[in-house]
Amino acid sequence: MDYKNSFLLIRSSRRTLALEVKPDASLVVRAPRRTPVDEVHRFIAKHSEWIDRKQMVALERPRPSVKSFVEGEEFLFLGSMCRLCLVDTASCDVDYDGRSLILATAAFPRAREMMIGWYKKQARKVFSERIDHYAPVMECFPSIIRITSPARRWGSCGAGGSINLNWKLIMAPLEVIDYLIVHELAHIRHRGHSREFWDFVKAFCPGYTRYQLWLKDHGHLLEI
Repeated sequence: MDYKNSFLLIRSSRRTLALEVKPDASLVVRAPRRTPVDEVHRFIAKHSEWIDRKQMVALERPRPSVKSFVEGEEFLFLGSMCRLCLVDTASCDVDYDGRSLILATAAFPRAREMMIGWYKKQARKVFSERIDHYAPVMECFPSIIRITSPARRWGSCGAGGSINLNWKLIMAPLEVIDYLIVHELAHIRHRGHSREFWDFVKAFCPGYTRYQLWLKDHGHLLEI
């Protein structure tokens, strides 16, 4: 792999260089704003064996199959695997009975669109409830909550205190969702990823490193 042309460079106020291999095997390099590009390349070359090893693991990991929306197919919701049930009559196009996802056969031609719409609706409901829980405790109140669909980010916090959360997170366990919400709310008070920021996150989510690891290991499964 030609590392010089195949990595994403993210500059910020951080003080050190860091590498991350994403679940799709892409390489992300995080660097202080004034770090010369040549220094970035040297850092990558120095850790090339580690990068190769991580990318190999990512490439060998089973990829989620494209959904066909057939009877019995499995979908993730709040960390649990739910089987799809097709019904001729239903009160709405997509529903959830606590164990199964229910799809009206009349909605089948637009099944993917209907299912994504349902997931986004559930995401807004659950994320808003969890933010309402944590915001007063943390004394970090967002100006607005947006449900987004970025390809590479689970969440972000805008300069004006807006919170953006990827709807696909609704497939993750609630404790993982809580971690992302605490993380983004913490950015209202601490803009960067300083020691103070992580101490603040830990105060409200002591096991946050477990949930970071869960996203690294399972985030690629949060797909429809």
